[in-house]
Amino acid sequence: MSEEIETQFEQIGILQLIRNMLSPRTLPHIIMIALISTILLFLVNTQEVFVAMAFISLSISYTLIAALSNKEMIQSLTKLPVDKSESSWFVRLLFSFRITIVPILLAATLVGLMWSILGGQSNPWISPMLASLFIVWSIAQAASFRTGMVEWLANGLGDAKLHTYREKASTASQFVIVQAFAFIIIWIGQMATDAEQKNFQDALFGGIAFLAITVILQAITMWLTRDEREAAGNEKGLAGFSFKWMIVAQLFITWHAFSIYRRAQMNPSEVSTLIEEGLLMAFTVIFAVWSLTTYTVRDGKRLISEDASLPLGISFGYAYAGSVAMLTGTFDSLKEVMIFGHVLSICAMMLLLRPTLRASRITSGIFETASNITIESNLDSEEDDDSEEENQDEEPEETIEPDDNEEVIESKETVSDEIELVD
Repeated sequence: MSEEIETQFEQIGILQLIRNMLSPRTLPHIIMIALISTILLFLVNTQEVFVAMAFISLSISYTLIAALSNKEMIQSLTKLPVDKSESSWFVRLLFSFRITIVPILLAATLVGLMWSILGGQSNPWISPMLASLFIVWSIAQAASFRTGMVEWLANGLGDAKLHTYREKASTASQFVIVQAFAFIIIWIGQMATDAEQKNFQDALFGGIAFLAITVILQAITMWLTRDEREAAGNEKGLAGFSFKWMIVAQLFITWHAFSIYRRAQMNPSEVSTLIEEGLLMAFTVIFAVWSLTTYTVRDGKRLISEDASLPLGISFGYAYAGSVAMLTGTFDSLKEVMIFGHVLSICAMMLLLRPTLRASRITSGIFETASNITIESNLDSEEDDDSEEENQDEEPEETIEPDDNEEVIESKETVSDEIELVD
């Protein structure tokens, strides 16, 4: 029974999830989302309502595929079989896109229904509704990153050994690591923008404004979390978790601050912007799907199965790309849209710093209590077993003692002997 429970609750690793999502048997879905999103992005200025309906329909379509992903028929229609063909790779690639037909046809049907029911091109609210989702996705970047990192870093929370907290050493170490990262990315960013090599001094003076911004942001994060870090520093497991969490959270904030600075001061190309935002979107989707596939329900089954991870991720991707497309149509540029999104991500991460450290303390306390209860219950059961064995060993000795009848006979014989002596 215990082996079955462990199998049911076994968590999928993030690397395994990425391998599943990038499997050659489902790769055409990922290629198709890139192609369709690019085409719809070019159409947003002339067909805004149609583009909004298309993105929403594609997102709903893949959500339905995810819900039915455990069915054999759905898997046969949306996943390639094991490749045993001897034809050329180009022919196999063309035929592989047949697995995208079902979700695209389903999305086309949904577009037709929405177009006829919601009024077509004259609909005034569907585009703003999809555009407002960008706020959700920007906050979700911080939330999904936090969920994934906490899941990864929480292995040592059960270690409740006493620990001496050295605030100055911890703060100085975090400052050095984060500022070194900030200097490296601004150095690389300057060389990529100017297309020339820069020495240490040129990179330092050229990025002094960005480094000053990162110092301010780091000072704010340290000030916001000073009480929680001090409370966590008294236990070994919590101290290690607190230090690692603060490092990765500040690296996340620093990266988003660099993206804002690069767009405002360094004039990056549209291609590099799209690549960076695509990577951020991919990591956001991966962390979100991983958190959903990791959580389990009471019967030991995942809320989201491994088969559903890719269609669910593609559904998130279409919704994310649609919200960006709608905002691009509103602001006429990706620059303002992306800056706004990065600001929201930084603010969301700063708001999540303290609750995460508090939650880690509660989780550590639960682990410690649970371990103590388990040990005590085991000890009590062992003591009960030992006492029962001792009682069983002593029972034969009690049966040897004379009963009441024997005592009466002995007393009668004693009385008779005394009478004879008197006589």
